[in-house]
Amino acid sequence: MEPTAVGANRTGATLAPRQVEQMLEAVSELSPLIPINMLPLDMERQAYINEAESVGSIPQPQNKRAQQSAVMSLFLDKLGERIAFERTGTRLYDALITKYLALANVENAAAGQGAEEGSRPYDVATLRQIREQELNHFLLLSKCVQKLGGDPTAQTPCADVTATASIGLMQVVTDPRTTLAQCLNTVLTAELTDNAGWEMLGELATQAGQPEMAEQFTAALETEAEHLITIRNWLQSLLAGAAGSVAV
Repeated sequence: MEPTAVGANRTGATLAPRQVEQMLEAVSELSPLIPINMLPLDMERQAYINEAESVGSIPQPQNKRAQQSAVMSLFLDKLGERIAFERTGTRLYDALITKYLALANVENAAAGQGAEEGSRPYDVATLRQIREQELNHFLLLSKCVQKLGGDPTAQTPCADVTATASIGLMQVVTDPRTTLAQCLNTVLTAELTDNAGWEMLGELATQAGQPEMAEQFTAALETEAEHLITIRNWLQSLLAGAAGSVAV
């Protein structure tokens, strides 16, 4: 639930002074007399953490050399993580394209323009290009896992965690109520994570003795850096020049 300023309700209407006074009185009356002791809850959580098993395990690859290396095992786990994230990234841009077209239709209807003819700094073709690049990264990672004797469809522990963490991103972009700016802000979060992930994966590839993959991941990182700049610039442009529109 979004917080609202004192003196205004969630609809933006100003509250009467007496209403504000009554709300403050209720807070004073219903608040605990002493601070709530969170120690029992913290101890319970720690007990669950200590007793819990791991999220999952990494399927053993067919490549015997990969089986003998702890670094390779970690590398396969992080490859699975990036596969999961690039899959989500592709779907994020699918949803963002739909959002863009829907809001562009609303804004351009009065001007007699089509959904792809707006005056924004980027158009839907930009989103479609980024979406294809995200898909190509997913395919690249799948081939790398296969080359190492692994299964690209396996849900490794890091892939499982990443998929769970990405749920909120998809929920924001697919929510009919969110604006284009809100969705771009969410995708910006994804791109920041994506850039950091590719950088670490390139380092792991080098440690795992896979220089060719490290070079491919560096190229992917450069592409993702372009995505980050594009989304950030678009969001800044919207916030600076489209206040009050359905895009913001």
